[in-house]
Amino acid sequence: MSQVRLRVSALCISEERVLLIEHKSFAPDDPELPSSYWILPGGVVERGERLEEAVRREMQEETGLECQVGPLLFIKELLYPFPGREEQGKVHHSVSLGFSCRVSGGEMITGSDPEFAPNEQVIMRVAWIPLAELEGYELYPPFLPAYIHKHASEDPTNATLEFFPSPQ
Repeated sequence: MSQVRLRVSALCISEERVLLIEHKSFAPDDPELPSSYWILPGGVVERGERLEEAVRREMQEETGLECQVGPLLFIKELLYPFPGREEQGKVHHSVSLGFSCRVSGGEMITGSDPEFAPNEQVIMRVAWIPLAELEGYELYPPFLPAYIHKHASEDPTNATLEFFPSPQ
């Protein structure tokens, strides 16, 4: 991989639930990683696309839902292979910007990634997961469950921007 990908993600919390997507692993051949995990809706920003537009587009593609995009909450870097390993970041290197969002319309569906053929889709399902049950799900990135619990009752306009480096 020659480029670092810029990604966006949407943190939607409503009525003590968080909107998540069950996604196939980005490294299915790695026995140290689960075969699937739950992530925030989001994806790669297209050239010429504003960040807010990218968040709304990714939400629509992956969940069928429309959203209002709020403040930037966190920055997450991912290198795979992870830092400290041979050829760190050779397979994948991305920087993801996580925004607070509020669902404003649409009908929830299990969406798809237009860049993948129908038989190669990585989105498995979409669900509103109760905050009290997050520990029963395999969430990625690893900081996500604690971050969601920490900020669930907080006004996102008062949140402090946080940086999360790639796991090692």
